Amino acid sequence: MDFPVKAAWKPVLINQPHYETALSGSRPIRYPYIGGGRIEGDHQILVADGVNTQGLSCAELMFPLKAHYQDEPTTDKLNLTPQDFLPWVLAEHDSISAVKADLANIALIGKYWLAGDEVFAFHWILTDKTGRTLIVEPTKNGLEVIADSIGVLTNSPTYPEHMDRLAKSFHTSEKPAALIQRATQIVMGQQFPAATNTPTTRFQVTAINKLGAQPSVNQFEARNRLFSDLDTVAIPFKPSMNDHPNFNYTHYISILDVTDQTYYFRYHDSPQVLSFSLADELSRHPDENLFLA
Repeated sequence: MDFPVKAAWKPVLINQPHYETALSGSRPIRYPYIGGGRIEGDHQILVADGVNTQGLSCAELMFPLKAHYQDEPTTDKLNLTPQDFLPWVLAEHDSISAVKADLANIALIGKYWLAGDEVFAFHWILTDKTGRTLIVEPTKNGLEVIADSIGVLTNSPTYPEHMDRLAKSFHTSEKPAALIQRATQIVMGQQFPAATNTPTTRFQVTAINKLGAQPSVNQFEARNRLFSDLDTVAIPFKPSMNDHPNFNYTHYISILDVTDQTYYFRYHDSPQVLSFSLADELSRHPDENLFLA
């Protein structure tokens, strides 16, 4: 998780009966969730990724220069700021199909959230127990929805632009079979391109690792491989970044297991991996929002 703000991110449980939106008041939490969050302002919890009790996960990624929101609220839709979108997804939906069916009923408005004085540029990737992925991007063309993607997303540019660059670098089409074949060749030949801090190269390297690898035999192997893959494209923290106005580095790496709703979290300055079972935390902390570490 990269974020251009200096802040302490921690695993967090969201399990109160309601959540607050900036423009549409209080909304019920039908599906509690666990993820990575931080304090914004005095007490508001901003969540960057999470998985809910139904195995639906969502992560927000930076979308600078590309994000386009409506200027003013509209009377015929549920008005949400960008920071409201992830809570709306996880708290009110049980699957990708449910989110897709509900997207036409919302409007993303370029207004301040409950705390802070910035309108963040986000796009989002969602996954559920079916293994499908959904990408949602707010562009000048409206709220664009990309289904059945390769399941990889980084920061800007748009997903279609990422895919176009990937196909051109592979010298092949964007069809999944062609991409998998080429990625497998790269993995088998150990001809990996070098990942830089740019989202485009990080997208390419992650796509190769994902598409070209053999399926993991169990969850333990899958987690280890995912941490290794994400380490490859992480932007390391350096103390000099404390003096830079843009603290854009990888604050933490997380893995969201949609099968058993377990959240794995590793902060940038520690090798320790923390794991939290959503079911266990819900039993310990009924009707409560709290940080878990």
